[in-house]
Amino acid sequence: MLCLPAVATRNTVNKNRTSHTETADVCVIGSGAGGAVIAKELAEAGLSVVILEAGEHHDPSTFSSYEPDMMRRLFWDSGLRRTRDGTIIISQGRGVGGSTVHNLCYAVRPPQPLLDRWGVPALSSALARVEQTLGVTQIQEAEVNRLNAVIRRGCEAMGWRGLVQRHNRGTCPECGAGCLFGCPASKGELSNLHPQQAQGTKSLSYSKGKMRIGKQSMAVTYIPLALAAGARLYSNCSAEAVLVENGRAIGAKAILNSARLQSSELTVQSKAVVLAAGAINSPQLWLKSRLPNANAHVGRNLHLHPAIFVGGIFNEIIDGHLGIPQSYYIEQFLDMEHSPDSGYLLMPAFGSQMIVAASLPGFGKNHRQLMGHYRHIAALLVLLHDKTAGRVSVHRRGTPRITYRLSHEDKKVLIEGAINAARLLFAAGATEILMPYTQHVVIKTEAHLESIRRRGIVPNDIMLASSHPQGTLRMGEDPNNAVVNLSGEAHAVKGLFVADASLFPSSIGVPPTLTIAALAAHVARQIVQLGIM
Repeated sequence: MLCLPAVATRNTVNKNRTSHTETADVCVIGSGAGGAVIAKELAEAGLSVVILEAGEHHDPSTFSSYEPDMMRRLFWDSGLRRTRDGTIIISQGRGVGGSTVHNLCYAVRPPQPLLDRWGVPALSSALARVEQTLGVTQIQEAEVNRLNAVIRRGCEAMGWRGLVQRHNRGTCPECGAGCLFGCPASKGELSNLHPQQAQGTKSLSYSKGKMRIGKQSMAVTYIPLALAAGARLYSNCSAEAVLVENGRAIGAKAILNSARLQSSELTVQSKAVVLAAGAINSPQLWLKSRLPNANAHVGRNLHLHPAIFVGGIFNEIIDGHLGIPQSYYIEQFLDMEHSPDSGYLLMPAFGSQMIVAASLPGFGKNHRQLMGHYRHIAALLVLLHDKTAGRVSVHRRGTPRITYRLSHEDKKVLIEGAINAARLLFAAGATEILMPYTQHVVIKTEAHLESIRRRGIVPNDIMLASSHPQGTLRMGEDPNNAVVNLSGEAHAVKGLFVADASLFPSSIGVPPTLTIAALAAHVARQIVQLGIM
């Protein structure tokens, strides 16, 4: 296997524009749960790797409690990315570490029956390695905050199946709802000692630290390991096209954006390219690049895990914004072995005052009165294991167009989930249920819950959210029904691989971070074993 030496050239194009060329074995586009893992695995295998990341390389100590600024820094479209009809808000991370910088650290293994249906080889060893690198541990009883304890109380009163989960979080001195906007204490076992800015990328020196602190995102775990193994990272660098010659990926073109090099061009010449920009941006880049799409499956099969927040007002103080946000969840209504295509999870959910205010119904005085109960609210997230398949296409200007309309069957399941969430909250002691409708609907007894069923899921009448887009470049051995094979390599373009949630053949139904990371490790192993270099 030939590993080309790292080469960087710079040629002035005109007074205001420069052009750079990097040469590497592999160009990885994206640095989240998939991109960071595959970059680290390939670099440690001795390959030269260049990582392109559209967002910022954050210094966690600069994360603030000013939510509008953090939304702008951490999320695509400042957190306002949404489906074409505006009915579902999609939260996707933008920056080194991707969505792992803002997620809430649930570390859930994929259901084995689902992996078997997908035809994926055993991932147990890859999952074990990922968990070790991310520092996955069991959440302890002392770490279960008041919000999660109240949810567990309701679950046990209903006789449902729930459990305290695992997480990838070290010692967390000030954990709370602000975790959604990044963890300012976040620090992995490798500590960034001497950051230096060089040609639009950060050249970093690392040394071993003594302990993990805060959220163990890809930005403080896998990315430092990749860089320590020789990978080169370009942040604030938007990939514009995958380059193909004679049916084979040979690199990528990108635009660097920095104060020093405004709108500079970067060309990466490589022998393989990995798409790991997420299930919206990876198919977007494929389509922008006009890569082969003979079976018309690129961008299709989009699943979103659409979710509804259901709140309850309690007489007791909950202070759901304090402590680890999510430590317990209810899996009573998700049975992958007997009903692999449908179901939902119930997960504790809360947020900062801004997020809760956006989720509560009503206007004016009524809304203000509900916000007065902030410290007394506990909430659940109904996370749908969706059958609905949407699509990512591309506008003429190159931006993604996300089309997704819940099927009648999925709407029924989501409504049942909302009703059961409300029943659990009542069982836990709630005096009123809060649904995220445009208008405030009073629900103070179980007899009122039928109003949820009657109202149904009406576009733009109820807030729906998504944090887990997936499935748009699905894997499978049949080139007529899949975009990439089970090794992650595109059927239509040799040397082009996918290593993010785009790979999923169907909705996964559970928080997907560990699955994405383990599949990325699997794809990395295939690249090394194939000896394509």
